[in-house]
Amino acid sequence: MNIRCLPHLNTKQAWLDFCKREVSSCFTESPEAMVDFQTTYLMITVLDNNTRHGKQAVKYSLGSRSSLKPAWKFIQACDFNLQMMIDGLAEINFDGNVRDNSLLKAHTDLTVRKFFSKDRSIISPGNLGRLIPLTEAPPLWTLQHLSRLLANQQFRDLRSEQLALPDNDQFMVEYKGIPAPEAQELLVGIINQPELWQVRPHPNNPGRLIIMRQDVPMCSFEPDFSPPKPKLAQRGTRWTSSA
Repeated sequence: MNIRCLPHLNTKQAWLDFCKREVSSCFTESPEAMVDFQTTYLMITVLDNNTRHGKQAVKYSLGSRSSLKPAWKFIQACDFNLQMMIDGLAEINFDGNVRDNSLLKAHTDLTVRKFFSKDRSIISPGNLGRLIPLTEAPPLWTLQHLSRLLANQQFRDLRSEQLALPDNDQFMVEYKGIPAPEAQELLVGIINQPELWQVRPHPNNPGRLIIMRQDVPMCSFEPDFSPPKPKLAQRGTRWTSSA
């Protein structure tokens, strides 16, 4: 999934715009967090510049099984300010009765949980940088440039560069071909272990890029610098306009 990175979710308009998106997840730059609003629960994963994977991140779950109103009222009570939500949640004593906290008293149907995220692929926006589309080839290719191409599907003719798979018959490998890895798989690998990956122009075709893992060729593709098609279609908001 291509998860967008938004500048913030600290105003009413920002939340309404977010809720119009087809994909209900996003990263935010200020504060650094991942927000997921699916069904009736609001999930907030608190990130910082040092977060390399989800197991380092504190995650909050707020909502009700029967209705999204308690979570939405919580957002309203915090003046549509994600930073205020995170600051308030950090002050709650989860060893006691969570509902006694002044931040939550007005929301009797709201259930709040705190735990550590299990999603290893979550990276803080400040650590990675915004993966905006590329408009032209850089003078020198880096993993950041490669990540931007992969995140925005700016490539053509993704093909494997592996010569053979272990214990496979060489003739059958050449005949059937080795499937190229998925772009999302490559992106997650590069984000989690950047020290293992390299990118450079293809030695036999300067118009292509070859991706290496531990100096072993993995795959190659032709960069496409045209603007990517919009991935998040606008639709009517799930929330009432009087919020």
